[in-house]
Amino acid sequence: MSDYLKNGIVQGLLVILVVVLVLGLFGWLKFRRDEKIVTAFLKKSGIEPHHTSGTTHAISLSTNLSKERVRHVCRKSTRIERHSKDDESWKQSG
Repeated sequence: MSDYLKNGIVQGLLVILVVVLVLGLFGWLKFRRDEKIVTAFLKKSGIEPHHTSGTTHAISLSTNLSKERVRHVCRKSTRIERHSKDDESWKQSG
Protein backbone atom coordinates (compact mmCIF):
# COMPACT_ATOMS: atom_id res chain seq x y z
CA MET A 1 0.00 0.00 0.00
CA SER A 2 2.80 2.40 0.85
CA ASP A 3 4.35 1.76 -2.57
CA TYR A 4 1.21 3.11 -4.20
CA LEU A 5 1.28 6.25 -2.07
CA LYS A 6 4.89 6.91 -3.04
CA ASN A 7 3.86 6.96 -6.69
CA GLY A 8 3.36 10.58 -7.81
CA ILE A 9 0.46 9.72 -10.12
CA VAL A 10 -1.52 8.04 -7.33
CA GLN A 11 -0.83 10.95 -4.98
CA GLY A 12 -1.98 13.40 -7.63
CA LEU A 13 -5.18 11.44 -8.23
CA LEU A 14 -5.91 11.31 -4.51
CA VAL A 15 -5.39 15.07 -4.18
CA ILE A 16 -7.69 15.71 -7.15
CA LEU A 17 -10.32 13.40 -5.67
CA VAL A 18 -10.21 15.17 -2.30
CA VAL A 19 -10.40 18.61 -3.94
CA VAL A 20 -13.41 17.55 -6.06
CA LEU A 21 -15.19 16.16 -3.00
CA VAL A 22 -14.54 19.30 -0.94
CA LEU A 23 -15.67 21.64 -3.74
CA GLY A 24 -18.76 19.49 -4.31
CA LEU A 25 -19.62 19.66 -0.62
CA PHE A 26 -19.22 23.45 -0.56
CA GLY A 27 -21.37 23.77 -3.69
CA TRP A 28 -24.09 21.63 -2.16
CA LEU A 29 -24.01 23.60 1.10
CA LYS A 30 -24.21 26.89 -0.82
CA PHE A 31 -27.19 25.59 -2.80
CA ARG A 32 -28.99 24.51 0.37
CA ARG A 33 -28.35 27.92 1.98
CA ASP A 34 -29.62 29.79 -1.06
CA GLU A 35 -32.63 27.49 -1.31
CA LYS A 36 -33.50 28.30 2.31
CA ILE A 37 -33.19 32.02 1.58
CA VAL A 38 -35.50 31.84 -1.45
CA THR A 39 -38.11 29.63 0.25
CA ALA A 40 -38.07 31.90 3.30
CA PHE A 41 -38.69 34.88 1.02
CA LEU A 42 -41.59 33.12 -0.70
CA LYS A 43 -43.09 32.14 2.66
CA LYS A 44 -42.57 35.58 4.21
CA SER A 45 -44.13 37.22 1.16
CA GLY A 46 -47.27 35.18 1.67
CA ILE A 47 -46.71 33.27 -1.54
CA GLU A 48 -48.40 29.98 -0.84
CA PRO A 49 -48.32 26.90 -3.04
CA HIS A 50 -50.66 27.04 -6.04
CA HIS A 51 -51.52 30.70 -5.53
CA THR A 52 -49.50 33.78 -6.33
CA SER A 53 -45.86 33.74 -7.34
CA GLY A 54 -42.67 35.74 -6.86
CA THR A 55 -40.66 36.90 -9.82
CA THR A 56 -36.96 36.27 -10.24
CA HIS A 57 -36.35 40.03 -10.13
CA ALA A 58 -38.29 40.54 -6.88
CA ILE A 59 -36.61 37.58 -5.20
CA SER A 60 -33.20 38.81 -6.35
CA LEU A 61 -33.75 42.32 -5.02
CA SER A 62 -35.04 41.13 -1.66
CA THR A 63 -32.47 38.42 -1.02
CA ASN A 64 -29.34 40.02 -2.51
CA LEU A 65 -28.84 36.95 -4.70
CA SER A 66 -28.13 37.48 -8.39
CA LYS A 67 -30.94 36.79 -10.84
CA GLU A 68 -28.90 33.96 -12.33
CA ARG A 69 -28.45 32.38 -8.91
CA VAL A 70 -32.17 32.70 -8.13
CA ARG A 71 -33.03 31.04 -11.46
CA HIS A 72 -30.56 28.22 -10.82
CA VAL A 73 -31.81 27.57 -7.29
CA CYS A 74 -35.46 27.71 -8.31
CA ARG A 75 -34.94 25.35 -11.25
CA LYS A 76 -33.02 22.77 -9.22
CA SER A 77 -35.03 22.92 -5.99
CA THR A 78 -37.73 20.40 -5.21
CA ARG A 79 -39.34 22.94 -2.84
CA ILE A 80 -39.87 25.57 -5.53
CA GLU A 81 -41.65 25.29 -8.84
CA ARG A 82 -42.16 27.51 -11.83
CA HIS A 83 -45.46 29.33 -12.09
CA SER A 84 -47.31 27.84 -15.05
CA LYS A 85 -48.03 31.15 -16.79
CA ASP A 86 -44.65 32.89 -16.52
CA ASP A 87 -41.10 31.59 -16.92
CA GLU A 88 -39.73 34.15 -14.46
CA SER A 89 -42.25 33.53 -11.65
CA TRP A 90 -41.79 31.00 -8.87
CA LYS A 91 -43.90 29.52 -6.09
CA GLN A 92 -43.53 26.98 -3.34
CA SER A 93 -44.19 23.36 -4.23
CA GLY A 94 -46.89 21.65 -2.39
